[in-house]
Amino acid sequence: MSPRRIARVLASVGAVALVAILVVTVWVVRHRKDVKVLTNAAGLLPGALLHARNFHWTQMKGDQSQWILQAKDASYAADKTSMVLKGADLSMISKDGKKVELVAPLATLQMEGNHIGRADLRGGLTVHYGDFVLTTDQAIFAPDKDELQAPGAVRIEGQGLTVTGVGLSGHPKEEEFQLLNEVSTRIMPKAQHANPKVS
Repeated sequence: MSPRRIARVLASVGAVALVAILVVTVWVVRHRKDVKVLTNAAGLLPGALLHARNFHWTQMKGDQSQWILQAKDASYAADKTSMVLKGADLSMISKDGKKVELVAPLATLQMEGNHIGRADLRGGLTVHYGDFVLTTDQAIFAPDKDELQAPGAVRIEGQGLTVTGVGLSGHPKEEEFQLLNEVSTRIMPKAQHANPKVS
């Protein structure tokens, strides 16, 4: 093959490639609204690398399960440093063997590789522990430290007892919670049932 013929073949291939790029570019520009609609319909967040429904994660330490995290939807950020969960449910077993469950409509997890360093829980957090239920608007949970911090109003109910306050510091696995300010306690005695008289 002569150099002129090789040059013509290369020029033809280049022209075809240029036309293909031009066609694809025009198509993308004309259909970018459709792509945006499809992305929104799929529930993807901007910058998300991965989106999953019915998310499930078990954090292990050796052969022991530390806690289990589930969510209706999960979006993993493209920079791999965070994850956004909708309908988050975190459960663990406390030292006394009781189940501790944290439920939040929205959670943002700060990732350290494949490890969760911190969870920002928003939209109304509910913590179930045995017969007690703790509710607050938002909280920060650090799993490694077993540390739960809530800056706003907190309500704890269970076994005829209602405790309210502002600000909370706690350790769910250790079963230790401390209300920081404006603490109020209300005790509801159990109803006394009169014994029927026998005649």
